[in-house]
Order: sequence, then structure tokens, then C-alpha cells
Amino acid sequence: MSTKITLPSGASVTLKDPALLRVKDKKRVLKSSETEGGDLSKALALGDTLISVLIEAWSFDLPIPSVKLDSLDELEIQDYDALVEATKEAQGYLFPTLSQTVENETDPKVPTEVSKG
Repeated sequence: MSTKITLPSGASVTLKDPALLRVKDKKRVLKSSETEGGDLSKALALGDTLISVLIEAWSFDLPIPSVKLDSLDELEIQDYDALVEATKEAQGYLFPTLSQTVENETDPKVPTEVSKG
């Protein structure tokens, strides 16, 4: 189910349900990290592409990011940061943390409990 959020500027954005993400979406996000530049440029490209995959509609007088990724550059910083925050659940779907599985919580080679510390 899509979620409609209101950004700090008052603009509204409709985001796709992260559970509806597919392998093609993951590949698109990962491919975006092939940009030139350092780690920060790659991280920003990943984040922007994830935002573009999730946004279904918005009230800005700009093309949605899946049509024109540079539209994100025209947003106020607070709105952009709110969109980044709204992608956290989707990040978990695309990049699950293996350490959260029961199988990975204990290491049979270690005789004592693994520190989670």
C-alpha cells in the first residue's frame, strides 16, 4: 500500500510500499553506484536512485525523480532530508542485514556467546 507523507515545506509525496520493490529496483539502485567519484558520490547516487524508485507522485511543480532525477536537486534541504529518512524501511528490503538472522547470531566455532557490542 502506498504511503502519502507531508514534507516540511508542506508538499506531499506518495511513496511506493517497500514490500512491492522487485529485483529490477534493487539492480537499478545498485547500478547507480557506478558513478564516478568517491564513496560519498556513490552513496548520494544510491540514495537518490532509491528515492526515485519509491516516489509515485508528488505535489511539486517538477517532474518526478523517476522521470528526471535532477528534480531532487531543486528541493529544499529539509524536504530532501525527510525523503532520505522515509527510505529507511525500503533500504531494509533491498539490503537486509544478515546479522539479524537467528543463524548469524551465534557462531558455532566460538564456545562463548558472541558479543553484540
